[in-house]
Amino acid sequence: VKYKADIQRYKLKSIEQIVKEATVARANGAVGFCLVTAGAGLTDKKTKFIAEAAKAVKAANLGLRLIACNGIATIEQLKELKAAGVDNYNHNLETSRDFYPTICTTHTWDERYQTCLNVKEAGLKLVCGGIFGMGETQEDRVSM
Repeated sequence: VKYKADIQRYKLKSIEQIVKEATVARANGAVGFCLVTAGAGLTDKKTKFIAEAAKAVKAANLGLRLIACNGIATIEQLKELKAAGVDNYNHNLETSRDFYPTICTTHTWDERYQTCLNVKEAGLKLVCGGIFGMGETQEDRVSM
């Protein structure tokens, strides 16, 4: 399902800006820092950018855990992120396989689930959740 929303779009932040924001986050007590992109998933270009950002944040020796949240990803892309210093990958299933087509038509629940398996295969820690209250049944919640 796609909606037209009046949301400002912007380009990726510079690596320097990301490191600066990670430094501020750590100074304010953060123990983790999330590298997030919009869209259905990683492209090779986005993967390389996130990897470079992760390397730069790790090189700053801030002691932050790095979490990437970039959508659908292949094992190879995820291994590249892990090699660059990403610790966790956040990828939510959102809801059950049966209810998923009600909330999303751009990709399938199975694609999301496969990414979760890819995260584990790549050696990253998986952060995964869902959303309740979208009209799903109790059975949908359990089967998620």
